[in-house]
Amino acid sequence: MITILLCILLLSPLSVGFVLRPSSIVSSSSSLHGSTPPPSNPLNNLTSNLLTAGPPQSLFVPFVVWFQRFTFGLMMNTLAPHDSAGRFVRDYSPDSTVTAPEGYVLDGSEVLYVGEECPWCHRVKLALSATGVSMKVVMLTSDAARATKGGWVLDGNPLDKDLYGVYQRLSDGSYNGRSTAPLLVNSEGLVSNESNDIMKVINRASRSVDLRPKGLEAEIDDKNQYYFDNLQNAVYKCGFATSQEAYDEAASSVSVGLSALDSVLSDGRSFLLGPKLTECDLKIFPTLCRYDSAYSVLFRAPGKVGLYQNVDRYARRLAATVDPAVDLDRAVRGYYKQLFMLNPGGIEVGSEPVEVVFSGGEKVDDAYFLKES
Repeated sequence: MITILLCILLLSPLSVGFVLRPSSIVSSSSSLHGSTPPPSNPLNNLTSNLLTAGPPQSLFVPFVVWFQRFTFGLMMNTLAPHDSAGRFVRDYSPDSTVTAPEGYVLDGSEVLYVGEECPWCHRVKLALSATGVSMKVVMLTSDAARATKGGWVLDGNPLDKDLYGVYQRLSDGSYNGRSTAPLLVNSEGLVSNESNDIMKVINRASRSVDLRPKGLEAEIDDKNQYYFDNLQNAVYKCGFATSQEAYDEAASSVSVGLSALDSVLSDGRSFLLGPKLTECDLKIFPTLCRYDSAYSVLFRAPGKVGLYQNVDRYARRLAATVDPAVDLDRAVRGYYKQLFMLNPGGIEVGSEPVEVVFSGGEKVDDAYFLKES
């Protein structure tokens, strides 16, 4: 009802008159110095007249605040699930999760759908680059306005206009979950849309590099979970929080995660588990790449990578050792452009390439575990 009343107020003849009527208010400074006043802005006129001839400011301002927060919460809950306390909760329901059969082996017909903005897609691309495994990769465009469902569209694709179409076509219309990326498919249908699972599939297909060497699987999984909870997913919980309590909790987790990572790296080790790079490093790197330009600004995640000396050195070492496998400027701009509920003004912020952001790192030549023959 309140929304309807606001619309009536804004669209009433009186309001239209306010919008169309030129402003007669000229600043004292422009009058004194004879400068030409700025052109009239209809939105400014409307706002000014609403506050003078409309409802009292003591009623109007609280209503606008309430309305903005209401629409923000509505959009956030539509695009990202939340619990009752305003915490962002990832959707792991069976309807939305597709995983490869146990021991799945690539058959050569696979296609991998990934988006530049997505850190979960980035980690999969890093795994491909590190292992040398080859498959067809299709780049998605982030554009929720053009997507049927979800946020990923396919430009110039004759079969599908968006990722939702891929899910529907390859599941014969039976898939009812969220249209998320990365997505691995083959000639028979959907294989997996879970990045951890896809990375394991890629690692099994590798003939030389081993990102999950025998004897380290348990430690790798433990570290993966810790830094997912306290860094990779925690930054999203900061950005998508719809309550102060939820944000404070998430921001604390991020600070704990960055401090823990900095402490682990303080002994001079090259990578998270020691002198060799593992799956863990490829999962942390995408978050560090996006941190200063996207997460710390748009998501209000605490701190900067550069404030953690050992983490900063680690990120530079990774940038020098692995193929960054990302157009970081496009990725960062996508956050500001597509997450419009966090950036209502539509102001885009870009980024220098990863090699520039994390320049000067020491390359590690013998960086990978090799598979046992």
